[in-house]
Amino acid sequence: MPDPQPSGPGIWSSIRAAFRQNLWPCVLLNALVVALVSSYFLWPQVSGAWAAIGAFKLRWSYAFSFGSTVFSAALFPFVVQGLMGTLPKEGRVRKLLGQALFWGYRGMEIDLFYQFQAWLFGTGNDVGTLAVKVAMDQFVYSTLWAVPTYVIALRWIDRGGSVKDALSSLDRHFWRHTYPSVLITNWIIWIPTVALVYSLPSALQFPLFSVVMCFFVLLVTLLARGSETTDQ
Repeated sequence: MPDPQPSGPGIWSSIRAAFRQNLWPCVLLNALVVALVSSYFLWPQVSGAWAAIGAFKLRWSYAFSFGSTVFSAALFPFVVQGLMGTLPKEGRVRKLLGQALFWGYRGMEIDLFYQFQAWLFGTGNDVGTLAVKVAMDQFVYSTLWAVPTYVIALRWIDRGGSVKDALSSLDRHFWRHTYPSVLITNWIIWIPTVALVYSLPSALQFPLFSVVMCFFVLLVTLLARGSETTDQ
């Protein structure tokens, strides 16, 4: 894709657009997360359900993180986009397979990262521990690795698995518009969300993450593709 023309929108315009586009979805999504976390701490009536979820996660370990992320980040968005009529006519199965493999791996990676955070900083839910975990999660892991590799993987899948085409798309527009927009979206949604995720016991953190992923992937996929089309 060619570089954007000088008259095109700048990076701060893209960031402001990302903020405006995702503010209310973020508010609604985090309201759901607050309700789920509150149910664990405040409603003994649902403690049995939470305990069962935690035991199931511990029993299946990385098989759970693989399967739940494949469902929440690949299968669920695929079905929703199919119902909305936004799926491409060709290569649907190939794209679904590519996304399932990527998100299955990424789910296990995030599960391992959560366990690493617990080992490194402990399992407390005090303000200091949560702040350190959120900072490491969002400003180190997500900024330097998780977000750029996700957007690059999305382009690789969209281009039929062509490494050459995917790499050629990583032009100035990608680094000045697409990546910052997706990163800001990630921060808007996940900074408050991961604080709530890390407040739960370790066995329940990844199940809550999986619920949020169902909605986050839909948002960020539309944002990344929408930003890309402005350069075509």
